[in-house]
Amino acid sequence: MTNWKSPLILVLSSLLFILALSKERANYRPMRQSDFIRAHLVRMHNIQERESFALSRAFILGDKRSLTKDLKQKFSTLHINHLFTPSGIHFSSFFILFLPLIKSLRKKELKKTALAIELILCLLPFGLNQLYSLKRISTLRITNLIFRKLNFKMSIFTIFLLSFLFDFIFGTYEQSPMSYAFSFLFLGSLLATPKLSSIALTFLSANLFITLFFPSTVSLIGFFLGFIFTSVFSITFPFLFLLYWTSSLTTLDLTYLFFKLYQFLVNSFYKFSILGPSVEIDLIGYALLLIFTIVRKKRFLIFAIILSSNRIYNIPTERVSKNNLNREVRINNWKIKGQKEVGLNKEMSCRRVILAEGHRITCRKIKPKEGLLAQSS
Repeated sequence: MTNWKSPLILVLSSLLFILALSKERANYRPMRQSDFIRAHLVRMHNIQERESFALSRAFILGDKRSLTKDLKQKFSTLHINHLFTPSGIHFSSFFILFLPLIKSLRKKELKKTALAIELILCLLPFGLNQLYSLKRISTLRITNLIFRKLNFKMSIFTIFLLSFLFDFIFGTYEQSPMSYAFSFLFLGSLLATPKLSSIALTFLSANLFITLFFPSTVSLIGFFLGFIFTSVFSITFPFLFLLYWTSSLTTLDLTYLFFKLYQFLVNSFYKFSILGPSVEIDLIGYALLLIFTIVRKKRFLIFAIILSSNRIYNIPTERVSKNNLNREVRINNWKIKGQKEVGLNKEMSCRRVILAEGHRITCRKIKPKEGLLAQSS
């Protein structure tokens, strides 16, 4: 039985990533914080260890400014840095806290009250600053609630497409095109998966797909260990969320054991993940990935990795996307031009943009005539 939903998500995601990469990336804007949040962070900083404070600030508030490079590297290798951005996992875990109350109200024939509580919970993210991925999840849930109330028989996948189309036209796309593309890829891949047992392979395919557009690789061991960590996080997050805010009120770190568990798992999994290969795909791998999503035969996923990755089987480097090759560019005379820095040497012309995560540098080779003009000037 063929699956049309997953390849549709990959094709549309390709267009979204191309569109997002073609746009000028907005300057980094730190999250605005209220006096309440600032006072809360001061209290948590006083009672938590440094790494626990950084993780809790990222997990709960979506603020990654306290994270060290070492910590970011470990989470990135395990492919779990999405946990630093409040999204579907966080919202669903938070929603679970109210599920017993909602079910109880429905049994008592108080369906309107239950619906009102659901609607209020879904509207809460719209009162928060930024956190666009969380708002998209809320839009999806609200759309589902409306269609369910109107007795429209429509699959959750169709509702997902409609809600994201609405968000693309009227919502958060303009504020963060790249965030929109990632949300569409991962949430769409999840909803398009025909069997729950194949979710891990679905997310592996999505991570491999990303390497086509970004200079990144997928650690095979790290990915599956990270998938285990994500499962543990999903189960424990509702309790962590409650204890986190309680800790702020009592000035006692009630989250201590949770973060010790997270740190132990991350450090242990990271040590294992660096022992295995890291892979990426090219256009041939992309084609095989599309075939895999249609027929769901694992051999096509294996072929996509084998025929694309020069890191395992010595495939010629010409077969790999040039963006993924390690290059060293030495330019000393950077000059500010608008919102960019421009630099030249004898061989390359480069542009540098400072981002929140570091620097994005794009270079091109100087043609012979252009090189002569640069030397004469």
